[in-house]
Amino acid sequence: MRLIALAAPALAASAAALGLGFAATAPAKAAAPKATILPGHWEYSYKIGIIPAGSEDKCIKPADAAQFSKGICTRRYKCDYTTNQVDDGKIQLKGTWTDKKGRVAPVSAKGNYTPESFKLDVKMKTINGLPIAGVMNAKRLAATCPADVD
Repeated sequence: MRLIALAAPALAASAAALGLGFAATAPAKAAAPKATILPGHWEYSYKIGIIPAGSEDKCIKPADAAQFSKGICTRRYKCDYTTNQVDDGKIQLKGTWTDKKGRVAPVSAKGNYTPESFKLDVKMKTINGLPIAGVMNAKRLAATCPADVD
């Protein structure tokens, strides 16, 4: 159980970054980004294996929705993807995250999206080599965000 308690924050932080805080390093394309998800009030839920690992509400701003196709990354890591495909309702990411101390962890995610929902199967290894697998589900609750949701 302690292993799950340690792994849950890592998976939740990585998966939640899809909606906010992008810092992916994939080069920008010259063409305008394709429509992916819609901005608004979203609910995220996370599982590690079959065990619920938490849920949260997010306010996805138009700029955040436009960044959806750039991939998963939190502000604590530098993210490099050899595979970064977000198109036609499908998501596939594979690459590495490097922390501020230079430690590298492999990460991959695969899933589907619609303008109002997405599901990702996330696999990663911690910087210590511990494998983590989980699922993130997200759904749009409303076009506008309540005042108490960031």
